[in-house]
Amino acid sequence: MTEVAKKFGLTEPGMRGLLSRRGVVLRRTIHTLRHDAFDQMSPETCYWIGFLFADGCVTYRPNHLPQISVGLAQRDRDHLASLRTFLGSTSSISAPSPTHGSCQFSVRSARLAERLVTLGRYDGPIGEGLDESRDFWRGVVDGDGSIGTYRRPSPSQSTFSQFRLVGSKRLLESFAAFLRSHSIDGLSVRPHKTIYTIGTTCGPAEKIVTLLYSEATVALARKAEVAKKIMAVDLLRQEKAASEADARNYSMSAEQRKPAR
Repeated sequence: MTEVAKKFGLTEPGMRGLLSRRGVVLRRTIHTLRHDAFDQMSPETCYWIGFLFADGCVTYRPNHLPQISVGLAQRDRDHLASLRTFLGSTSSISAPSPTHGSCQFSVRSARLAERLVTLGRYDGPIGEGLDESRDFWRGVVDGDGSIGTYRRPSPSQSTFSQFRLVGSKRLLESFAAFLRSHSIDGLSVRPHKTIYTIGTTCGPAEKIVTLLYSEATVALARKAEVAKKIMAVDLLRQEKAASEADARNYSMSAEQRKPAR
């Protein structure tokens, strides 16, 4: 069914719906799913909850189980496959849409949907310590954030790091509080069209990326690669600062050792 749907540019559910409306009797497919996947707050669980807070959607229809769905560009399809593996799901990932090019993945589960909503997906406080989890926030950033290095305008040949995250005011204010708890201060949440944004550049951006992505066990592959480059710059900056501090301390010590005249 999945391969046939791909040939016509449809998702598997879309193909099933089309055939059903035309009177074709289909065998019922029963997919596996870990309905308790969000019950225990492991680092991996926190990450995927954060990712779904950013890119996922929980929808309800009468006489249907709640649906959790997420769509990503074709280049990030492997990340959907990782989510599917985490959820223990055998549901298919759609072929890229001919209109917007994204691949879709969805599961139906009242327990998973209720868990996401209860933890604060749409309103209320972010629950169970997720707001203190770097894994949760890395998931949010992988979904709705951007990180990168950019070249300064000519004639300068230097580069600078940049971090940016968009989302609801409620979510971003919680993120700003998380950063302050790690001594990253001075970031403000600003309105941007119909949503809000928080961002920074240079040293503070490098600190945020290092905080979120250092030794991360799960992350969006292309952002993890960018994070490696930014963290290398941050490490060089820290080493330079330490070297300069050592030099100052040595100079002060030498002055103190000079005999009095």
